[in-house]
Amino acid sequence: MFINFKQKLLTALSGFGAPTNLFERAVSAFFIVSSAQILLLRKKELDPIGGWKEFIISSSPVSKLLWTALVFLWLSLLYCLVSKRFERTDSAALIVSSVAFSLILVYRSGSFYVGASAAIIAAIFSVYALRKQSFASAERLSALPAGVIIFSLAAGVAVFISATTIANYRTFGTSCFDMGIFVQAFNSLKENLTAMTTCERGEMMSHFQVHSSFIFYLFLPVYMLFPSGETLLAAQAVFAIAGVIPLYLIAKRHGFRGSMLISACLIYVFNIGLIMPCYFQFHENAFLPTVLMWLIYATDTANIPLLYVMSALTCIVKEDAPLYVICIGIFFSLENRRPKRKHGLIAALLAVVYFVIIMRWLTLNGDGSYMTASRFDILMAETGDGLLQVLKNAFLNPGYLISLILKENTLRFFIETMLPVLFLPFMTVKLRRFLLMIPYVIMNLIIGAGYGYAADIGFQYIFGPSCLLIYLALVNSEDMAKRQRYLFITAAAIITVVTGVSMASSKLSNTEKYSEFKDFYQSADACIQTVPKDASVLANTFLLPHAADRAEIYEFSEKTLVRDGSGQAVGMIGLEKYDYCILSQSDPLTAQARPILEAAGWTVFAEPEGNFVIIFEKPKE
Repeated sequence: MFINFKQKLLTALSGFGAPTNLFERAVSAFFIVSSAQILLLRKKELDPIGGWKEFIISSSPVSKLLWTALVFLWLSLLYCLVSKRFERTDSAALIVSSVAFSLILVYRSGSFYVGASAAIIAAIFSVYALRKQSFASAERLSALPAGVIIFSLAAGVAVFISATTIANYRTFGTSCFDMGIFVQAFNSLKENLTAMTTCERGEMMSHFQVHSSFIFYLFLPVYMLFPSGETLLAAQAVFAIAGVIPLYLIAKRHGFRGSMLISACLIYVFNIGLIMPCYFQFHENAFLPTVLMWLIYATDTANIPLLYVMSALTCIVKEDAPLYVICIGIFFSLENRRPKRKHGLIAALLAVVYFVIIMRWLTLNGDGSYMTASRFDILMAETGDGLLQVLKNAFLNPGYLISLILKENTLRFFIETMLPVLFLPFMTVKLRRFLLMIPYVIMNLIIGAGYGYAADIGFQYIFGPSCLLIYLALVNSEDMAKRQRYLFITAAAIITVVTGVSMASSKLSNTEKYSEFKDFYQSADACIQTVPKDASVLANTFLLPHAADRAEIYEFSEKTLVRDGSGQAVGMIGLEKYDYCILSQSDPLTAQARPILEAAGWTVFAEPEGNFVIIFEKPKE
């Protein structure tokens, strides 16, 4: 009788998924209740991280236990009702609840560490839930709905980046570097097909004498239709994210299907190496993701015409971009069979020739020596050594070169860029694939050891290397067993999405700031626009981008002021060449410049009441 009772009890419990699914269900219930708790207490402005003590005081352990038990019973009932049609209810609940909890927790945190911690937890529980599931079920979703999901999310991320970066621009959050110089350069391109700037080096010179970004000419028709700094920021968001199109084609070609195809593309769309650099105003490197991904697609499919076209486009993004073509071209020649392999070597050789020519031209006619020194100073035995000397030093002392790869300031960057791809770029025994990591090692880790911006996830230097790392992650995963590959790619996608949301969601403050003080910022911008476009202007660095659509504009900074022995400002350098001064009342330098301007006969041209902009006009002759 006891045995019959036990069998009946086990049969009854199995109808509720017990005891097999109890752990998944209990953890799911805990995550669901914890998510609801965070959402409710955030309405009371209680933060679970920054205000964790107050958060605990406002929470009841008894209430949380009761709600967790109630949700557990609800999940048990749900399993009982749908288990005959869908047996993976608890696994799905664990994945959804753990990921949702992580996203809710990290929302607007702005922290990589918080995002990474929550992402790892979500990835662990998701992999645990998926470990028993059939791999075939992951491929059931057809290409059409998978594509709709991928490109809808990509469009959403691009819109989000556009809206938040444009809001930052509208609230005067951008400066001369690196926004005003590009507004002035594109205005010059629009007017006379040159890229002349005055605010970049304090004198009239072409931006192409600093960076050989001839790809600007291809974007110029769009800018001519919508001539604004906002156009540049929107385009940057699109170019950063649009690389998901060739990545989608690459992933399909390498056997990614269904949910795994979606996961592969999410690694790109939410990658902080592509999202966060967009918030450093605007830069030509933003063209790299789309162009590079099409170049990688060309090599992956052995499409020779596309290989040459994209190689050329990559080279004209910037003077250091040929390095990508060289590495990808050599990789292509080693990865493919004859006769097509020769085209990789030809593309690499042409890139070398272009690189030598353009660097020589920049050195003789532009800013090449300064740019080389600022980037490679850590590898120069003597200040002013050229690039050839840098290569010689690296050859003679490779130990020192290797010692630069990981420093205190590059270790965090290394984790930020490798964790979202679960270090998959290293998981291969095919040495030729490491060719694609050379730009990352040189441009970010080695240069970053001395030039900190290169090893900062918030700057433009990671745009290109991120694409190569993502591609390596996908192709290296192909060498794994199908189940292992599925789990790795899924975990990487979860980590990428959570860390991406953690860091990017904090930028919503830009749109909120603009929305709240819209009239104030519009008034300031309207005041600036009253200055004649043919006038020569001196402007505060954060006001300069809004007045940079002119032939002559210069940055007002500490270097503009002339000081006596006591440190008192007694003059302004080059004051005679300006027609107007657009200054910020919130800049302490303005108070020092005002007496100098008034003593020289300058008068107030515009000073909106209650605003921070003040414009001075040169005295009439």
